[in-house]
Amino acid sequence: MRNLRATSKDSLNGQPISPPKAQKIDDDYLCQVSGSVSCGACCGLYNVANDSRAGIEALLAARSRRFATTPRTVEDILRFRRAIEQHENQERPLSDFHHCPYLGLVGPRQETVGCLLHPLEPLNRGLDFRSLSHYGGMTCHIYFCPATRLLPARYKQMLRAVVMDWYLYGLLVTEHRLLQAIFEEIEYRLNRPVFLDDFREHPEACRALEDLLGLRIAWPFRPSERAQLVNYFFNDNRHPRPVISPPAGEPNIERYRTILQELETRTDTAGHLRRAELYLDSQFRFLQECLQS
Repeated sequence: MRNLRATSKDSLNGQPISPPKAQKIDDDYLCQVSGSVSCGACCGLYNVANDSRAGIEALLAARSRRFATTPRTVEDILRFRRAIEQHENQERPLSDFHHCPYLGLVGPRQETVGCLLHPLEPLNRGLDFRSLSHYGGMTCHIYFCPATRLLPARYKQMLRAVVMDWYLYGLLVTEHRLLQAIFEEIEYRLNRPVFLDDFREHPEACRALEDLLGLRIAWPFRPSERAQLVNYFFNDNRHPRPVISPPAGEPNIERYRTILQELETRTDTAGHLRRAELYLDSQFRFLQECLQS
């Protein structure tokens, strides 16, 4: 987790920030967006027993309060981790996906998901304690999720600008296949590329896109047994999304296949995929009309 926030003056809390060599901090930087929107998915943010917004927010806030009173010594920081692991529910939906106990709420108002060990956290006084984390400081410094590398810059810029909710943003930002398919469908309907200015010029389209992206949380066609929202996005194929296989007699779903699969649509009920298709079609059609108005 890189606790860096891009601003017009490239500073955080009055301190200059140096972007990691792996990526320039600019309008398509995905880790930290603003004082209230950021992503902690690569640190296992959503890999917890209670992955509701309220549950995660309470978890992070309690850690931040506790860490604020923790002396900045190696022994005390490791003691903090042991205390967190002892007192918090250690049930993980994905047992082989590490959840970092040093994730907390950071920033002047403690509204941003971030790394409590990062040198830009004021109480750390410029010291980098990330080497004490599970993966070590080097991994924290250089790792970027696949979306950073694979999504076109214009898609990343629209995602950053449209999604103002940290909880939804963190769930979406690693979903590069879903995001690619959604933006490609929009461009197919308009018969042209879309850019951030399209949404700046059409506020209703901005809200429609946020509603469409919000299906990552509120998809009504997901099986009840797939209620956990955590996404395993690493490229070792340990937890692939279930392949969509329409029941016999169901219509072809190729147009929305990727979206339906990435949203983990159930296929065990006759007509279910067709209803899901029609639902998506209405969402995209409304967004198209907003952009063409």
